[in-house]
Formats: sequence, C-alpha cells, structure tokens
Amino acid sequence: MSNLVALMGATFLAFVNYAALLPVVPMWASNGGAGSVVVGATTGAMMAATVATQLSMPWLFRRVPLRTMMVLGAVLLGGPTPLYPLATDAVPIVLITVIRGIGFAFIVISGAVIVADLAGPRKLASYSGYYGAAAALPNIGALAGGVWAVDVLGYHLVFYIAGAAALAGAVIACLLPSGLYGRFRLPSISDVRPITVPIVVFVMVAGAFGATTTFLPLSGPSAATVAAALLAGSVTLVAGRLGAGFHGDRRGAGRLLVLSVLIAALGCTIIGTSLDGPGWSLILGAALLGAGFGSCQNDSFVVTVQRLGPDRSGTASIIWNIAYDGGLGLGAVGFGWFVGRLGYADAFLAMAAAIAVVTLVCGRFVSPPSPSSPVSGTAGP
Repeated sequence: MSNLVALMGATFLAFVNYAALLPVVPMWASNGGAGSVVVGATTGAMMAATVATQLSMPWLFRRVPLRTMMVLGAVLLGGPTPLYPLATDAVPIVLITVIRGIGFAFIVISGAVIVADLAGPRKLASYSGYYGAAAALPNIGALAGGVWAVDVLGYHLVFYIAGAAALAGAVIACLLPSGLYGRFRLPSISDVRPITVPIVVFVMVAGAFGATTTFLPLSGPSAATVAAALLAGSVTLVAGRLGAGFHGDRRGAGRLLVLSVLIAALGCTIIGTSLDGPGWSLILGAALLGAGFGSCQNDSFVVTVQRLGPDRSGTASIIWNIAYDGGLGLGAVGFGWFVGRLGYADAFLAMAAAIAVVTLVCGRFVSPPSPSSPVSGTAGP
C-alpha cells in the first residue's frame, strides 16, 4: 500500500502541473495574439509529443526501469515550465510544450504499468480508480484554479508554481520500488479487434474534454463562470472514475462505457447552448462532461487490459494512453478548426452530435467482460 501511496503522490503533483497549464498555456498564446488554430495547436503539440514518445515505449521498456521513467518524466514536465514567461511567440511556446509532452508521456505510461503491477489479480478496477483519482484530483483545484490564479497572481507566478509541483513529484517518485520494468508484446489484428470499440469511443470523449478545457476559457463566459464550470467538471470526473472503479470490481468493467460517453455528449450539448446563457447551465454541462469522461476513462482502461491479457499490461497501457492523449490533442486542434468556421456554440453542438452518433453505432458491438475476468500486472525485465 505504501508503494501505491507514493505512486499516487508523484502522479498527483505531476498532474497539478499538467492540469493547471492545460487552459493557461492556450490563454498565454492567445494573449500574445495567436489565432484559434494556433491556440488549439498548443494543446495539440503537447499531445503529439506525448503520443510520439509513447510509441517509443516498447524500446524503452526493455532498458529503463519504471521508477526512472517516472522521475525523468516529472523533471521534463516541470523543468521547462518556468520558461514560458520568456516565450511570447508561438514557436517557443510550442517547443516548451513539446518537451513537457515528452515528460508527460513518461509519467502516464510508467504510472499505468506500475499500478497494474501493484493491483494483483482482482483489484485492477479499484486500484485503477485510486490511481485515476490521483491523476484527476488536480483538476479540481488546478484546472479551474489555473484560470482563476492567472487573474489573481498573473501568468508568471502560475508557471513557477506549476513547475515546482512537478519537480516535487519527481522527488516522491524516487520512493517507488526499483527493478520494475514494463513488458510489451506487439498485438496481432485479432488481439486488437476486441478493444477497438472501447478505444474508439474513448478517443471521442477524450477529444471533447481536450476541446473544452482548451477553448471554454476563450468562448465568452466570464472567468469566474469558466472557473466554476471547470471545477464542476473536475469534481465529477474524479467521482465518475472512482464510481466506475467500484462498479467494475463488483459487476464487471465495460458495462458503463456507452452510457458514460452519451452523458459526456449531453454535457457538450448543454455547454454549446449555454455560452450566452445562465452560468448554472454551463456548470451543469461541464459537470456531465466530467462525469462521463471519468467513468469512460476507468472502464475503457480496465477493458483494454483485460482483453489483451495479463502478459500485455504494458501494451495495453501504451494503446490506452495514446488514445487518451491523442484524443485530447486531436479534439483541441479539430475544435479550433471548426470554431473558425462555425463559432463556439455550433462547434460544441457539432462535437456532441458526432460523439453520440459514433457511440450509438459502436455501442452495439460492446460486450462487457465478466466480473471474474482475471488481471495481473507485470514486473521484471
């Protein structure tokens, strides 16, 4: 349990950096005069760097211990962050963000494999929920608080605090057990087929969340309303992930997958109709999006690990995290393109419609695993 606590602590602090800057870096770029496509590219560049790094993980798994990955990732995530105040043009902002994206990849991949190793055969859903809560809890204060803190403290201090948080996470990561390595085995087409639908619908809802956190602060509502909406979404994200974890251990993971994505789509619809409306409706929409995203995170991760099997938890972690980060980045970049043509409200509505249609089509192919599906993690070279 102490190893799980250390993992959760290091993850929490690294995600303080990530969550706080998810809306702040696009705001910083917009403040410098960047257009909507470039603003979206700040999130897209980080996620692209993260995904590119994740693709190298099969090679790194054989050579670098998971603890070393975790420490190095936190350093790369936090070390460059205080350099943002020196970057006022798009190119240096994107370059700093790319370096942070590489570090973020190390964090999320190593953390997911470590939690699978610590969980044991029948605790993956709940342990994934605890780990996911540690990753999601920073959203409660940092994601919403980043927007608020910029107004109160200014950009510079926000960047310095976020950088220090990730570096503190690197120190805590040194307490993790040594000698753990990830395992990767290239999946065949027949291996990938059972996880295709969970991954596709997860990419859709991750894209919605990435688009919302990037563009909601720029879409017109007051900073206080946006902060409250992001806070509500963050709280329900944690609740959704924990709830799906407890439900998965008792009833079997995967049973909430389609419902959670449709809830997220409903949230996007309400956001799109509330940008010029009362603040409470915008907050409600963000809360539904967060709840759907949190539940979908847990269910899709556990289903992916279970269907690939215990000897491929490293493979499952890479595939799932690429879907997560790729979805966030594609959602931000794609939404930025649509905003330039449709405006914010219609872009949110179009995104909600796309999610609902794809999920309803894919949902008929979802077959949740039984509650007794065994799962174990990996350790060793």
